[in-house]
Amino acid sequence: MIIDCHTHIFEAGAGGPFGLPASARDLVRHMDEQRVDLSVVLPLAGIASNEFVHRECAAFPGRLLGLYNPDFTAPARTIQKMEEFFDRYSPRGLKIHPRYQGVTVKDSVVSEVFHWAQERGVVILIDVFLHGPSLDNPDLHPVAYHPIAQRLPELRMILAHSGGYKMMEAFMVAKSNPNVYLDLSFTPAYFNGSSVGEDCGFLCRRLPPGRVLYGSDFPYVPFAESVEHARRFMRGAAESLSNQFWGAGAAALFGIAEDSGI
Repeated sequence: MIIDCHTHIFEAGAGGPFGLPASARDLVRHMDEQRVDLSVVLPLAGIASNEFVHRECAAFPGRLLGLYNPDFTAPARTIQKMEEFFDRYSPRGLKIHPRYQGVTVKDSVVSEVFHWAQERGVVILIDVFLHGPSLDNPDLHPVAYHPIAQRLPELRMILAHSGGYKMMEAFMVAKSNPNVYLDLSFTPAYFNGSSVGEDCGFLCRRLPPGRVLYGSDFPYVPFAESVEHARRFMRGAAESLSNQFWGAGAAALFGIAEDSGI
């Protein structure tokens, strides 16, 4: 079973740097072409609301699984709104994009969300691709999540994009904390041809099976390109490692049944 743990759909119908068609139907079409069984879809305010993502995913049962993006615009209501949404839709995890949402691990509301997720056994996928004006903000760097992983050892966190150019830092955070996972989305394509791109293969083999997960970041990366990079990293890998990378690891984290019944 192949699971893509990092995809997006757009309410506008297209998006990403190439303006590619990016509806739920477009995503499933690419999944079929690349023989991907299931994709985890990440909502993000201004691009695809929580309600939109879960409505679209419901149209493709067994193929698309939506997460929840906490609303930090009114911190006093963040937890309440999240609980109300979980009561209606029961998402399998959270997606937080600190740079885009204007929050950091130092914000009390973010800490509250982390504690809430640990108490309920909910996985959190966090964007740690450093870019733009906040590039030098240490509270956005992968190592900022090490103290959280230490304080909340039952909280399972996925550091998205494996930290981008800070890949070795993300690797050491995951190596130091068994509750930290990495997804290998976007970074292989963005840094293709560089030493960072080659480090992706190292990452897959140095962490225990199931700790590095396949993700495409569709439509920010053309689907076929992401799959080809991943196949290159897995070439010659042990079957146990390959199975965990392609889907078994994500299935265990998100509680996805092997028969795709979710």
